[in-house]
Amino acid sequence: MNMGSQFDWIHALGNVGFPIILVFYLLNRLEKSFKQLENTIETLISEIKKKT
Repeated sequence: MNMGSQFDWIHALGNVGFPIILVFYLLNRLEKSFKQLENTIETLISEIKKKT
């Protein structure tokens, strides 16, 4: 394996690795938000059922 090929791999990993890490980070944050939204909706539904 020559030196240019090694740099190509490092460059490719840098170009692909950052977006993958960013996607996992954003999905994790969205998952927490969706869980909170789900809990809020369930609470709202139970409150509406109590009043009817």
